[in-house]
Order: sequence, then C-alpha cells, then structure tokens
Amino acid sequence: KTYDPVYKEYYRKKYAEATTHKHMRALILTARKLVNLVYYLLKNNVPYVPMK
Repeated sequence: KTYDPVYKEYYRKKYAEATTHKHMRALILTARKLVNLVYYLLKNNVPYVPMK
C-alpha cells in the first residue's frame, strides 16, 4: 500500500475547504501534518504504527 487513508481523507477535507489554489493548499497542509508526525516519531524514538 502506498498511501495512508488518514492522510488521504485529510487531503480531501482540506481540498474541499479551500476557496482558491485547492490542490496546493491541501498538499501543503497535508505535508505539514506528515512532517509533524515524523518529528514526533524521531524525537520520541518510537515506531510508526498506522491507525486501523
């Protein structure tokens, strides 16, 4: 599997909320969410376990 359904749904939600530049805004917000996750995982030295 090459995608996480949580991030897919988050992207679609942000895409629907945006009024202009829909793709770019949704992409940037989703990337920010992913970067925050990676930072947390590295900071606390824990493995990534996707939510089911």
